[in-house]
Amino acid sequence: MDLLDSLHELEDLVASSSRFLLTNKCLVNEEELIRLISNIRKEWPSALKEAEEINANRDKIIEDARIEAKNIIEQAKVYAQKKASENEITLAAEAKANEILEKTYKHSEAMRNDSVQYAEQVFDHMSVYIQNILNTVQVAKNGLQHVGLPEKDETEEKQKSTEQKD
Repeated sequence: MDLLDSLHELEDLVASSSRFLLTNKCLVNEEELIRLISNIRKEWPSALKEAEEINANRDKIIEDARIEAKNIIEQAKVYAQKKASENEITLAAEAKANEILEKTYKHSEAMRNDSVQYAEQVFDHMSVYIQNILNTVQVAKNGLQHVGLPEKDETEEKQKSTEQKD
C-alpha cells in the first residue's frame, strides 16, 4: 500500500466514522487509525526517497546539459581553427560558433529552469500531502480527546442493575 492510498483510507475512516450530535466530532476506530498511521510511517521514507530521486535527476539533466555545451563549444573551436586560414570562412565559423554557443547556453538555462520548476512543483505537492496528513491526524487525535468514558458511579450502577436482573 502506498502513501497516498493510506492517506485516502485515513480520510475515509474519519469521514465514515460515527458523529456526535450537534458537534463536528466523530468516533474513530482506534485500531484502524493506528494501523493507518503505521502504514503512513512505513511509506514515508519511500516518498522522501522518490523526491530525492527527482531532485537527483534534475541535477543530472543540468550536468548533462553542461557536458553537451562543453562538447559543442569544443567542436566549434576545432571547426573554427580549421577554417581560420580563409577570411570569409573564418567570419562564418565565428558567427556559427557564437550562434551554437548562445543556443547551447539558452538550452542549458531552459533545461535548468524547467528541472528546478519541476522539482519545486514536486516539493510543493509533497508539502500539501504532508500538511493534509498532519491535519487529518490532528483532527483524529482531537476527536479522540473528546471521547469520554462513563463516570465510575454510572458504571457501578449499571453493573448492580445487571447483577440484580440475573
